[in-house]
Amino acid sequence: MVENNHCLTIYNRERLEVSDVIEILSSTDKEIYIQLSNEVLQIIGERMKINKLSPEDKTLCINGKINGLNYNTKATKKSFLKKVFK
Repeated sequence: MVENNHCLTIYNRERLEVSDVIEILSSTDKEIYIQLSNEVLQIIGERMKINKLSPEDKTLCINGKINGLNYNTKATKKSFLKKVFK
C-alpha cells in the first residue's frame, strides 16, 4: 500500500499550497484536478489560477477563492455536453 505524504496549507481561503503533486489533470478558474500519489484532489473555487508549479519539489501554489476540496480515487471530469447543458 502506497502512503499519501501530501500536505495542504490554506491561507485565508485565498491561497492554497499542495505538496506531493504528480500531475495537473485539468484546470479552469472554478475547478482544478490534480493527481497526488494514489488519488485525485479536486479543488473548487472562484477566479483560481495556478501561481507556481515546481516539478522538482512536487509543489503547487494556487491563488483565488478556495471554496472546497474533494478527494477521489480517479478524476471525475465532466463531459463537454454536461458543461454546456449545465
